Amino acid sequence: MGFRAMVCHRFSKLVLLSAAFISLVVNAAPWPDGAKIAVTLTFDLDAETIWWNDADTMTGNPGSLSYGTYGPKVAVPKILALLEKHDVRATFFIPSWVAEQYPDAVRSIAAAGHEIGAHGVRHVSPLQLTPEQEAATFSESVRVLDRIAGKRPVGYRAPSWAVSNATLKLAARAGFLYSSNMMDADDPYIHNDPPGLVELPVSWVLDDAPYFWFDEDSWNKTIHSAASVKAIWQEEFEAAYHGSGYLNLTMHPQIIGRPARLLMLDEFIGWMKRHEGVWLTTGSAVAVYVRGQQGRSP
Repeated sequence: MGFRAMVCHRFSKLVLLSAAFISLVVNAAPWPDGAKIAVTLTFDLDAETIWWNDADTMTGNPGSLSYGTYGPKVAVPKILALLEKHDVRATFFIPSWVAEQYPDAVRSIAAAGHEIGAHGVRHVSPLQLTPEQEAATFSESVRVLDRIAGKRPVGYRAPSWAVSNATLKLAARAGFLYSSNMMDADDPYIHNDPPGLVELPVSWVLDDAPYFWFDEDSWNKTIHSAASVKAIWQEEFEAAYHGSGYLNLTMHPQIIGRPARLLMLDEFIGWMKRHEGVWLTTGSAVAVYVRGQQGRSP
C-alpha cells in the first residue's frame, strides 16, 4: 500500500470511528439532572402461577408450587429490606390472582413506596386469549390491584412478555401509560400505534430466569453461579452507561430471592450506585419523563 493510500485508509477509519462516537453521544438519553443512565429494577411476582399445569384448575406438582410460594412468603420481605438499604424504588408486576392470594405482601410493597404494575390475572399468555378475553383480563387486574394496593396501575407487562396483536392497543385503551414487553430497542420510546403508549424495552440477557430457571421436567438446564450473572449484568450496565443510557432488569422474587443471588443483587446495586449520574427509579417515573419529552424522547 502506497503512502497516499495508507493515509486515506487511516483517515477513513478515523472518520468511521468519529461517526460512531458521535452516534453514541447523540443517542445518549437526556435524563433528569444530567443523569447518564436510567435503571429500572423490576420484579415479576408470579408466585405459584407459573407452576400450574392448568390455570383453570390451578393444579400442579405441590413441590413446584411451593417454589412459587417462596416468592411472596420469603423473598419479598428480603427484597424490600435490600431496596430500603439502598434507598431505591422498584416496580413489581403482579398477577391479580397473586395479589388476592397474598394481599399483605402487596400492601407491604406499596407501603414501601414501590410501584405496582399489572401482569395479567393468572399469568396466562395473551396469545391464548381472544381480544375480548384479554380486555376482560385488563379490567380485572386493574380493579384488583387498585383495591388491594390503593393505587391504579399505570404499567403493564404481559406474562412471559407474550403480547398478542391486540395487546398494546388494548393496554392503551385501558388507560395504561406504558408497556414493558418489547425487545426492539435499547432505549424507551413512544409507540406510533397506539399513539402515546411508552415502551420500556426488555431483554433476555437482563432477565434472571434464563440463568437460574430450573424445574424437574427440564434437567438439561444449567444453573449459573450468581457471580457469573453479576459479571454479565455489569457488562450490560457499562455498555448502557457509555451508550444508550437505559437498563431495565427483569427479576422474579422466587428466583432472585435465594440468599446467594440476593447477595449478588445487593453488590450489583451498590456497584451501580458508585457510578456518577445513575438514576435508579420506577418504570412509571421513566415513562412519565419520556412522555414529557415527546419528540425528544430517548
